[in-house]
Amino acid sequence: MFGEDALPYLINVMSLQNFGAMLLGVVIGLVIGAIPGLSPPMAIALLIPVSFQMPPETALILMVSCFAAGIYGGSFSAILLHAPGTSASAASAIEGYEMTKRGKAIEAIRISTFASVVGGIISGFVLLLLAPPLAKVSLLFGPSEYFLVAILGLTAIAAVSHGSVIKGLISGLLGLFLSTFGVDQYSGFPRYTFDVIGLESGFDILPAIIGLFAFAQGLELSEGDARSNISGVKKLSWNIWPKFSEIYYLRWSLIRGWATGLVMGIIPAAGGSVAQWIAYAWEIRRAKWGDQFGKGEIKGLAATEGSNNGVTGTSLIPMFVLGIPGGISAAVILGALMIHGLQPGMRLFKNSPEVIYTIMWGFIFANVVMGFIAVFLARSMAYLTLFPRGIIGPMILIFSIIGVYAGSNNYYDIWIMFAFGLMGYFLTKLRFVSAGILLGIILGPIAENGLRDLLIVSNGSPVMFVLTRPISIALLVCIALALYFSYKPKSSSNSKPAPAKKPGK
Repeated sequence: MFGEDALPYLINVMSLQNFGAMLLGVVIGLVIGAIPGLSPPMAIALLIPVSFQMPPETALILMVSCFAAGIYGGSFSAILLHAPGTSASAASAIEGYEMTKRGKAIEAIRISTFASVVGGIISGFVLLLLAPPLAKVSLLFGPSEYFLVAILGLTAIAAVSHGSVIKGLISGLLGLFLSTFGVDQYSGFPRYTFDVIGLESGFDILPAIIGLFAFAQGLELSEGDARSNISGVKKLSWNIWPKFSEIYYLRWSLIRGWATGLVMGIIPAAGGSVAQWIAYAWEIRRAKWGDQFGKGEIKGLAATEGSNNGVTGTSLIPMFVLGIPGGISAAVILGALMIHGLQPGMRLFKNSPEVIYTIMWGFIFANVVMGFIAVFLARSMAYLTLFPRGIIGPMILIFSIIGVYAGSNNYYDIWIMFAFGLMGYFLTKLRFVSAGILLGIILGPIAENGLRDLLIVSNGSPVMFVLTRPISIALLVCIALALYFSYKPKSSSNSKPAPAKKPGK
């Protein structure tokens, strides 16, 4: 078994050089991830020149540690300020920030930390033990599967609408429409560019997510009482370690989130940006009487945080075994792998086991180290919720502009961010769902490219082509079940049951 082959290399992680690289990667990832606009791929790319003089395993430990911590780091600003640091933490901003507004910022962070750390560790062990067989599964995904995965993700729009399905669908359709802007990559034909150079590349996720969440939130905070704070509390509790009662209460939400992340990570191009919304929608569909999704429901936060870090390890599987990156961060890590003279594939496992298994163990331990560092970092960052709105609101607006420009070095993206920010601000006032727009923008290109490729490979018979592929049929069943449970009416006989008792109540 691969686990037995990997065990002798566990001790390599504990060398001073490798452990130091892991520690540095975790700290950089947490800080970069927490700043809206600065993403893990950017941080990893900046670390490549630094790693030239390092041994290959040390350099890759540095980068995978930064990757794991960067995904989790985005949750800090998402929970505390409604300003997701990464696209994989956007769903966490919904329930996490509502908890912060209710004075439960520390509770939200400790559940986020537990879900992310354990999800990352589980994902790391799956990477270590099952990489080759699971990589073969990713090869089974073709155009029809990518198209249906995108459609499955879009069914989450109905779930995140929180009682206003029509407004949620309008938001999703608007996001899908906006995803078509730019030069078509197949034909080279410009769509809705209006001869504006800045629109030729379409709407990137970075300015969209910062505008819809961070900039819109900065505008909302700036219009309130300048002397009040976000949470309404004067001091914070520092009980940052999760209680057993909390974990037990959230056990199924955590398991569903971790499972979603593990599965979606194997699928190239899906990743945490898609997994979090599927996990969140799944959680809403499993809601019981007394749950308050959209108003600070901790079950939703546990599921989204478990899913986005559950993705990290499994997204590296197709990269290491097949040379197919599972996302942008994995693509940058793949480049670093090749720069250090390593070719992905089964030869990597046979010819350089000391390198690949040391990297995998380093990834697992990086998640453990991340948990301990996050405890101390969380205590400092939670003070942001005590700042007066008159300070924190303008700060979010300023850092949104800086973050977007630092992320792309393109001033057109600043104007795009302004537009999305105003859109998010007014849509929130009208009780539309900003998450629906973001979902449409993320999933639109995946769905469009998958559908286009499906029409080509099926010779004009996409339905028959889909029905001959077992994975496509399974995805169709999942879509049908998702739609059924989204619109299934609640039983009138259960209209007034006693709300479920939550820990700490």
